[in-house]
Amino acid sequence: MAKLEAAGWLARAPWVWGEGSVAWLTRAGVQAAGLGGMPAIKSPPAPTTIAHGVLVGWSAARNEHRRREWKSARELAVDHDRWAVRMRRERGYASELPDLAVWLPHSEVPGAVIAESGYRREDRQKMILEGWRDAISSGTYSAVRYDCTSPSVAQRITRLATKVGLTRSFGAHAQTTAEQIAALTPAAPASQPAVQAPEPPADMVQITREPTLSQIHMAQSAELPPASVPEAAPTFELAEAESTAERERLIRELLGTDEPKRRRRWHR
Repeated sequence: MAKLEAAGWLARAPWVWGEGSVAWLTRAGVQAAGLGGMPAIKSPPAPTTIAHGVLVGWSAARNEHRRREWKSARELAVDHDRWAVRMRRERGYASELPDLAVWLPHSEVPGAVIAESGYRREDRQKMILEGWRDAISSGTYSAVRYDCTSPSVAQRITRLATKVGLTRSFGAHAQTTAEQIAALTPAAPASQPAVQAPEPPADMVQITREPTLSQIHMAQSAELPPASVPEAAPTFELAEAESTAERERLIRELLGTDEPKRRRRWHR
């Protein structure tokens, strides 16, 4: 890191005492790393920008520990039109990117992760939540999770989300600590390599030739009427139900929500 900093590719600033420092690529570092399409951070960043970056960093660390594929907002900005969400403003509309996009196994649509400090006005925050509600409804993102600086901020975001109708595929929580991330069980790899059947030896390969017309007639005359085979019961409904349940389980895992509890039966 010291060599990159001396070359002007990397810059860093001290953070909370005992928690190291925050590092970022400079404009020259972005070009040297071959990431020319990714916007560089304005150097030096403001203290609020550093605090927000640390909050996002813990979200990325959690998903990295869970072996989830993710991209930061600066990576998503390379294809801004694909990943940006249209947000209502006091005057007109604007677009906004999530802090992280996280892909669940076997899913092409990512979930959005937002790092929230809780400093925005209530009316401004409601318009942002409306944008994420519409993004989920349109299928741009499968879910949205807010990682907040404190439980009180998470409660406030949840209350505002309920007001705008963002209750499906949504969760707001206090940001996880390093100890909580380390206690998480890493998920299994998203996909296993396919096992290919070994090729037969060369001396076992049979050379086939196209049959002649007379051989085709002889084969057709020698065929017996096919036996009636009972139709198998369709299994697509069961497979679809299983895949839906698995997708819902993964979304709950991304959002940090518990399994739905069964209601107790009432007895006299």
